[in-house]
Amino acid sequence: MESEWELDRIRLHQLRSAHPSWTQTQLAQALGRSLSWVKKWLKRFREVGQPSLAMFQSHSRAPVHRPRQVVEAVRDAILSLRDELKSLYGRVVGAKTILYHLHHDPVLQQEALYIPHSTRTIWKILRDGGRIPIRIHHHYPIERPEPMQHWEMDFGQLGEAFEFLTVVDRGTSILVDTQTQPHYTAETALLAVTQLLLVQGLPQKLRFDNDPRFVGNWLTDGYPSPLMRYLLCLGIEPDLVEPGKPQHKPFAERSVRTLKHECLWIDPPEDDRDAESILAVYRHFYNHDRANQSLACGNRPPFEAFPSVP
Repeated sequence: MESEWELDRIRLHQLRSAHPSWTQTQLAQALGRSLSWVKKWLKRFREVGQPSLAMFQSHSRAPVHRPRQVVEAVRDAILSLRDELKSLYGRVVGAKTILYHLHHDPVLQQEALYIPHSTRTIWKILRDGGRIPIRIHHHYPIERPEPMQHWEMDFGQLGEAFEFLTVVDRGTSILVDTQTQPHYTAETALLAVTQLLLVQGLPQKLRFDNDPRFVGNWLTDGYPSPLMRYLLCLGIEPDLVEPGKPQHKPFAERSVRTLKHECLWIDPPEDDRDAESILAVYRHFYNHDRANQSLACGNRPPFEAFPSVP
């Protein structure tokens, strides 16, 4: 391959000598090469004083200048400055502060040692020296309950137009139900859950956050809320999410985002009634045709992954 490349370069040199009036584009077309290739090699020919076979050979891709290595004494000085300057500045210092003091170190200057100028080098030495902890994030998959036994529900909102209630099964990722209202109150939320249970049956647990429309307010006489007492009377365990921990109901949170991005924002409905019919159509698509990438579904629609679920 290298010999073929050298022959093309020799032909370029010959054509340039035989046809000095040719443009670089004409040379490239005659050789079947790119314009940038012709420009590169014509420049190399001009840089060579005396023509020789060596000018047709490829240049080595090895770096011309090897990066200078930081000696052990400088590494130790960087790590020591990281530890000692904390008491001087009252904080953990960064790479720029270390570089300033490093270049003013009289011992290093006297020994004429190479001192790096890049903060990237300083950060690398600090990481290698254990001064910057490596954070390892472990992923613990959620243990899935039995199908249709543990649901999550949450409210979503599309601007000021309307609100929607979404319910997802934790065991199968099935979108159990979606309902809409201009604005949900504690009363309409209770009616929505009642309709949900009449149509879909009773789960063992129902997980939701501390929205006052769900749980009520402990400062009022109606605490806990009618919804909470209603669920307990039916034998359904209210599974409350810890305040400020929306990640503890990931399926409902994700469904709110999915309904907005893949359905409601694409063709915004006129009102809550229009939205309810649109969400009903999308719910069938979500459960029967849309590939779900959760571990339980394995990139299949939920009802295809769990065909025995009614």
